Amino acid sequence: MTARRAPSICLACQARQEIVGRRRPSIMVPKRRRLETLAKAPAERAGGIALASSPVMSRPTSVEDAEHKQIAIVVANALPAWELDDQPADVREAFRSLEDLWKTKHLRIPILKGLSNPWPEERHARSHNEKRPEAPISHSTFRQNLALARHSKLTRQVLRAQLLRCQKPGDVLRVVATALTMSRETRFSLSAQHEPIVRALYRCRVLVDDAEVLSAVNSILSRFKVYDLHVADQLIVFGLKLAARVRTVTGMKKYLRIIRERGAGMTTNVFRATIAKFSIGHRGLGEIRNGRWLRSDLLQVLMGFDDCTDLPLEEQFHLGTFLDRRDWQYLHGWIAALARCKHAEEIWREWIIWKDSAARRRPKKLASMTPSITTKTRGDYWFLEQMTYSGGLKRAWKLVEETETNVGLLKNRIVFALLEGVEHCPRSVWQTQGETIRRLLLRKYDVELAKIERAFSIAWVSTDLDDEAEGYHVLLENQETVVMERLSHEDFKLEEDFGYPYESVVPSKERNLHDAAEVDESAAE
Repeated sequence: MTARRAPSICLACQARQEIVGRRRPSIMVPKRRRLETLAKAPAERAGGIALASSPVMSRPTSVEDAEHKQIAIVVANALPAWELDDQPADVREAFRSLEDLWKTKHLRIPILKGLSNPWPEERHARSHNEKRPEAPISHSTFRQNLALARHSKLTRQVLRAQLLRCQKPGDVLRVVATALTMSRETRFSLSAQHEPIVRALYRCRVLVDDAEVLSAVNSILSRFKVYDLHVADQLIVFGLKLAARVRTVTGMKKYLRIIRERGAGMTTNVFRATIAKFSIGHRGLGEIRNGRWLRSDLLQVLMGFDDCTDLPLEEQFHLGTFLDRRDWQYLHGWIAALARCKHAEEIWREWIIWKDSAARRRPKKLASMTPSITTKTRGDYWFLEQMTYSGGLKRAWKLVEETETNVGLLKNRIVFALLEGVEHCPRSVWQTQGETIRRLLLRKYDVELAKIERAFSIAWVSTDLDDEAEGYHVLLENQETVVMERLSHEDFKLEEDFGYPYESVVPSKERNLHDAAEVDESAAE
């Protein structure tokens, strides 16, 4: 006969066995030992230790056990406690509450999410329901669908759907190769799908680098040339931008030559976008992904390739041949690119041309800007700023003299760079703005000293409220461990570099200055 399992001493386990267990405890059970319970009152409460005994299992009450069943746990002047005789019912209700809470846990998740993020979602003026990408299909299925297409419209739909499924350049090239082996009508349909091809290749940049995407574009252009298919301008422009991102002189030469041979020229958007890929100016961000251009290579792209110097001017195809100096949208990016290359001499030549231009001799007001800013003031300030960036401080001070610019109104980074060559300040400028320059020099020294103090983690404590020059430095961190470790790190820098700005948002005035349209006052009259 199998021995009967002894019940657990744990009260919660007994209650669980009584509720859901198959084997329920018998009413007539032999007398078992009683559970002795000790309870100690808290120190702040009056009372002591009380002993209470009660049967572990429920059984008939006898006279000798009456005094033990009156109370389960006795604590003098303590909070009320459960009685052992009533505990199974209380535990049963507690288990039921836990089970109900577990069953309704999914109802609490939205509430908790709402409490964790109480701010409402941003409302958009117009909801945009983007179509979800279709599930990928096998290449054999795609070939069958393409072969079953009866007319050009259905062929373009099959090609577009498959191109939008591609995630890697190899997938795009496989679609192109399949379509080129089909009928002539299918090849013409493929050449018309320049927009899905560009979208598919741009999507590939998430998984591969720009050099691999550029290689895919070159392969597509080569195959189109073999089959004598038309290459859309959008695909040429996309290849030009990728070549600028990848920093390849050969790629830039190839696509600039194609644009020159087509004779369509280069729009302002393409010109500005290409220059932006050089990561020029104060806030160029392209270097974070692709690094920096070599100065010698970038000068070839801007001023002329080394193996094309013997060509006549109308047959050359470097970026400068597409420049239209009458349009500020071209000129301001061109000057910024020259400043990026530290080509102060070429900027000075452009300044001489700008002084005799119609936009400076007959200035016009700018739309959505203050009346004091005209085409003349915008251009003069931009030349002064880029000449300062290029390192030609002597010529930059010469521009301050010729443009009669108030040095105190310049940006801090421009003023501080100019003050590095304060010895080149013309006499006329020093006579009219000498006090302002002295004040700016003190502010520059204050900023430079604050950088050093921040780097060494020290602070200046002034002992005289009237004169802050009197005081002493205090250490904020351990110099031998924390500070020296931070200074020796390769990522440490006192100030921002090109391509790695600290500010995340460009001021709106700086964004809209060069995009502002010119107002023709004669037409308004």
